[in-house]
Amino acid sequence: MGLSMRRRLPYFLALLFLPLAAPSGLIAEPPSPPISGVVRHLQKPVADALIVFYNLGDTSLTRSRTASDGTFVVPAAPVGVYDLVAYKKGFLPALIRIWHPSLTGALSSVHIQLLPRDAAAESGAAEHSSAWDLRDKVPSDVLREITLEEQHESGRMAAALPGASSNTMRIDNALGGEVRSVADVSSGDTSLSRTAVGVRGGLPNGWRYDLRGDYSAVADTAGIAADASRTTGNAAGIALEVAPSDLDHVRVTSRRNTLSFHDDRPASLQSHSVSWSRGAEEGSAESVAARYVDEANLYRATSAGTSFFPLASRTLEVKARYARPAGDSAGVTVGMTYRYREGTVGPSAAGNSGALLLSAPDADLSAAATFRLASRLEVDGGVVGRYLSGGYGIAPRIEARYRVGDQTYIFVRGLHRVADSAGISTAVLPLVTSIDDSREAMSRKSFAAGIERSAGNGGSFRIEASNQRVSEAVRAFFESDFLTDFDSVYLFDGNVVRQFQASVTHRLSDTVSGTIAVRYGKIEGELAPDSASMFSITGNTGRFWTARAGVELLPTRTGVALVLRGARQQLVGASGTHLNESDKVAISIAQDLSVIGLTPFGSDCKLLMALESARSTASTPDRVDTPLSNRLLGGLAISF
Repeated sequence: MGLSMRRRLPYFLALLFLPLAAPSGLIAEPPSPPISGVVRHLQKPVADALIVFYNLGDTSLTRSRTASDGTFVVPAAPVGVYDLVAYKKGFLPALIRIWHPSLTGALSSVHIQLLPRDAAAESGAAEHSSAWDLRDKVPSDVLREITLEEQHESGRMAAALPGASSNTMRIDNALGGEVRSVADVSSGDTSLSRTAVGVRGGLPNGWRYDLRGDYSAVADTAGIAADASRTTGNAAGIALEVAPSDLDHVRVTSRRNTLSFHDDRPASLQSHSVSWSRGAEEGSAESVAARYVDEANLYRATSAGTSFFPLASRTLEVKARYARPAGDSAGVTVGMTYRYREGTVGPSAAGNSGALLLSAPDADLSAAATFRLASRLEVDGGVVGRYLSGGYGIAPRIEARYRVGDQTYIFVRGLHRVADSAGISTAVLPLVTSIDDSREAMSRKSFAAGIERSAGNGGSFRIEASNQRVSEAVRAFFESDFLTDFDSVYLFDGNVVRQFQASVTHRLSDTVSGTIAVRYGKIEGELAPDSASMFSITGNTGRFWTARAGVELLPTRTGVALVLRGARQQLVGASGTHLNESDKVAISIAQDLSVIGLTPFGSDCKLLMALESARSTASTPDRVDTPLSNRLLGGLAISF
């Protein structure tokens, strides 16, 4: 790529030198010498690295990329002092300052060595841990170029989720974003619409920000009378993330979901949180977070629909964590979670004729030390504590990790509760958590084994098989938009949960990238007597599964995503067997229309299509009669 420099040569100087010109014409200015170089890592060339040239004299800037052999060249560059910044995803940015001479035939040759982020973090040799640590040494224009490069690389490898934009075009160098909207185009009983807006960019002081908001609504089609079997509702959320540096992140979120059953008792769930984290990828990691959750009448909006749920509850949660990886000295990990929960509990749970307001403060504590026993072997040993309603549990925990290849590890871990008290298993407020969250603190026994590979140019994967015996009541909900259901899996003291999960992110070829994540779980085991009498459940068996997959075709900018989710659970009580069953299938296609030249306002335009099918049943014996809810969604996304 040629280097375009601004030359300050006033017109009157040209006239001044005209009389001195030779009779045959003007004296030609000597050509500017070139700048060339090579970018390597451990003597291996680094291809497609971004090179930013910044002239300190006239503040001009241009960019180039390395060839397959790691070389770059600028055929002609004016004399001056240059800052050369080399950047490649997965490596630390490198800054070199050179004096480019003016002698004819001279050549500025530069050799740049890149250091991987992981290796720099372990050795402590990372002088510039990220582009944002260069902000005192180079102007903001250079930082913006590197930031846009990071966003572009991340977008190319992102999964093709519904409405996601993998290639963005910008209004200017500091602002990018996306607006997408879809609506139900089928002739079903309900009308669904979703709109989302996202804006991201950088501030003059070098901070980055990412602001996102969304709104979804379900409404009856025109002309259909109010019917308790039909629902209306909406979901709205907003999230702001600010990054003062590449290591520091501050995030604020707020979300509210509401479902109305055409009566005066709508189901609602709202959550508000704020968090701060530092060093998630390099060196020590620390974080602090707080969350407030308020829910009401969710038992009416779930397939279980039983009153062993609180009729309404409020939860205040505070988390803190600090971790330092093992090196020449031992590493350490310390974590704490405190929750204060209040719930209005119905008669069947309270065991008398009236609803009660109960409180259940609980806390999880963990501490561990990590030792590097050999170049390939690390052992993590510690303890996990659980406090709930006056009861406690203490469980030693150990994990071993063995490196079998480049960033590839085999791991095993186990936990066994050695001290326990009765109060922890008799709380009447089930713990509400995600199906994806770890439940080690709520387990009497736990064992897991698997293999994982860290993220890199070759992709990443993780495979794990686990076995857990639960020690208290837990409602594990499926992650979703919670727009029309709050489907969950219910666990009680004594249940054994066996799970298999795998996730893979891989660049399949130069033109195809993909991600996949699957989870399958089986619930069995005999319930503890205290739990059976408290919740009037004598047996609990079933299975559940989730799967998410996405493929992106880079040349055509086509993304395809698939989501599967389901549960088959039987809750056996004195009054009979209660079914907790649900299904959901969704497939979506996103096609970037800019490949055919459609670029309104100079932005990318993407066509979105999705098909959703869901079924949820409370206690219907024959699930064949349970109606399906089908939706065909269509819409557009504009990225700028």
